[in-house]
Amino acid sequence: MSRRAWAEMRWLVRAVHGRDIGRKPPERAAIGYRGPARNARYLAWVRTLPSAVSGLEGNCEAAHTGSDGGWGQKASDYTAIPLTPEEHLEYHRLGREQFESKYGIDCAKVVRSLNHCWFAYSKLVK
Repeated sequence: MSRRAWAEMRWLVRAVHGRDIGRKPPERAAIGYRGPARNARYLAWVRTLPSAVSGLEGNCEAAHTGSDGGWGQKASDYTAIPLTPEEHLEYHRLGREQFESKYGIDCAKVVRSLNHCWFAYSKLVK
């Protein structure tokens, strides 16, 4: 939407409804959004967990494991697992299959387990 069109829409909403909708256009709505699922609270929670590989606590990163397409490919936030920064770099250097065979883990199984815990916790909190 052009700047002028946005300004006209702001004026119209203010004139009709008596409120201002702000200067920044609204974010893309979830309805009709075709990109990967995003959840900053989920990623923050994943970062608090111990590493899925070494079990080290603290300073973990949320490593997205859902896309095999390499750099620039978007994956859902719900495919993230906790890894130390060194393990995260190694994950990207080796790729998922080699990383899993080297450390004897199944990323998909870890993701399912984390998702199960997160969604069970989310229901309890509400």
